[in-house]
Amino acid sequence: MLVPLLLAAISSAGMSTSAQADEPDNAIGIKLLDAPISRRDDPRAQVYIVDHLAPGTVITRAVQITNSSSTPRRIEIYPGAARITDNTFELLPGRADNELTKWISVDQNFLDLDPGRSARVLVTIKVDPLAAPGERFGVLWAQTSAPVAGDNDVILASRVGIRAYLDVGAGGEPASDFAVSGLTPTRTEDGRPQVLATVRNTGGRAVDLAGDMSLSDGPGSLTAGPFPATLGTTMAPGGTASVQILLDKRLPEGPWSARLTLRSGALERTVTATITFPVAVDTRGEMAVPDSPTWLDRNLALLIALASLLLLALLAVYLFARRRRADRRPARVAGLTPLGGP
Repeated sequence: MLVPLLLAAISSAGMSTSAQADEPDNAIGIKLLDAPISRRDDPRAQVYIVDHLAPGTVITRAVQITNSSSTPRRIEIYPGAARITDNTFELLPGRADNELTKWISVDQNFLDLDPGRSARVLVTIKVDPLAAPGERFGVLWAQTSAPVAGDNDVILASRVGIRAYLDVGAGGEPASDFAVSGLTPTRTEDGRPQVLATVRNTGGRAVDLAGDMSLSDGPGSLTAGPFPATLGTTMAPGGTASVQILLDKRLPEGPWSARLTLRSGALERTVTATITFPVAVDTRGEMAVPDSPTWLDRNLALLIALASLLLLALLAVYLFARRRRADRRPARVAGLTPLGGP
C-alpha cells in the first residue's frame, strides 16, 4: 500500500535542496506524491523512490511535474542512471542507462504545460524476474529546454529529478546501519575550525548522511552550535567516509565536549568525544575516539519498550480484576432482595 506525501522532492539537476531548475524563465519542478506505508516514518522515502523488492515485482509511484516558468513548456520525463562514487551519489551524464533504467517506464513521456500548471505522471518499475540480489541507483528526470535570450542558436536545457534507491532480493530487506569511529578536529586553510567524522556503513543498504554537532564544556563553560554536517555524503554498504562539520571561526581551541548526531532516513546515531582544535591553519589535531555508550544508553529503547509492556500488562490485570469483582457482585432487581440479604 502507498501513503500520499505532502513534501516536495529534494531533488534537482544537481540533487540540491531545490525541487526546481535554477533558471526562472525555464523553471520546472518535480515531487514524489506517494510512498509505501511501511516507510511512512522514513524521511528519505518521502522525497526519493526507496524500496526493497523481490525479482519479478511490479510497483507504481506517482510524481507531480510543474511548470513554474512564465511561458508554456514541453517537458520530457525519462529515467537516468546513477551510481555511488567516492561517497557521492553520482548522476551519470546525458541519458546513460543501467539495469534499473531498463525497468522504469512512465505513462507520459512528454507533457505540454501552461505556466503555473501541474500534471501527474505514473512511474512503473518492473523488476526483472532473473535480477540478481543487490541495490541499484537511478534518477527520474523531468527536462525542458528553451533558447537563450537574444541568441536562438544556443539552447538552455534544465532538468530536475528524483533519486531512486532500489534493492532487489528475496525475503526481508537488508538492515541499514552505520557507525562513527572517530572525530578529528582540524583547521581549514582560511582558519575555520572543522571536525571530520569517520563513518562506516555497517549495514546492507546505501545511506545518505545528514546531522549536526553541538559543543559544550568549552573554555569558560562556553557552548556552541548546533552546526550542520555538510550534506552530500552517500555511502554504499561497507564504505567509509569522512563527514565534514564546519564550525564558527571565533571558537577557541578548546578542549570541548562534542556531541555529533547523524541520520539517514529514520536511522540515527549519536556519539560524544572530547576534542581540541589545532592552532595552525590547514592542520589536523589528534583524532578522538567516541566515548563508549553506557549500559543505559545502549538499552534505553529496550527499557522504554519493556516499561510500556509492563504498564499495559498491569492495566490489563487491573481491568480483568475489576470485571471479575463486578461479575461476582449480587444483582438487585427492583422490589426484590437477594437471598441472604437484609
